[in-house]
Amino acid sequence: MNNKEKIFQVSIELFSKYGFDGVSVRQIAGEVGIKESSIYNHYSSKQEILNAILEYYIGEMVSDDIPLEQASLNLDKGFDFFYKAGSDAFLSKLKEERMMKITRLLFIESYHNGEVRDFLKKSIIDAPVEGWIVLFNLMKAKNLIRKDCDVRQLSESFFYYGMFLLYEHFFLNYPEDDEKFLEEFLVKTERHARTIFDSVKLGDD
Repeated sequence: MNNKEKIFQVSIELFSKYGFDGVSVRQIAGEVGIKESSIYNHYSSKQEILNAILEYYIGEMVSDDIPLEQASLNLDKGFDFFYKAGSDAFLSKLKEERMMKITRLLFIESYHNGEVRDFLKKSIIDAPVEGWIVLFNLMKAKNLIRKDCDVRQLSESFFYYGMFLLYEHFFLNYPEDDEKFLEEFLVKTERHARTIFDSVKLGDD
């Protein structure tokens, strides 16, 4: 691991523990074992380190996204198949310790850091909801769900419960064992999704 990678990793550790404003460049350098001035050989500012962390996070989260064309085919295999494919991809990322720490960082910083709040809203909340809207419209076209259902409300109902569980984990129940939480997260979100889907489905899926 080179110094830039060390700076990146140490910053994740410190930011997720103390918050962005609670960590100095000097502290990061000290943990890495380099001079403070050496940080600027790799990053122009502490904000640039945070930006790199955010870019890494969204890159990892979308790397296994199922293309819409493939998703359309998967819909014919039933809701269980499609939902499990999506949830497995999502949880495989969150199971990585680094990704859990960045997720906690995002939630913590969203309360007082405008840039992080905008990132969280656009990339972590709005984008997935819009993706679900597209997929539920595909389900409508294939007569898998009722034509009269509100796909935006349906999408938000699907997605927001998982976000609540993450907030609960990182704030109300912190510190809580991440592995135990993720196991319960999978069960709860799947049960919730099934309940919502059953209310609008057509046929015997």
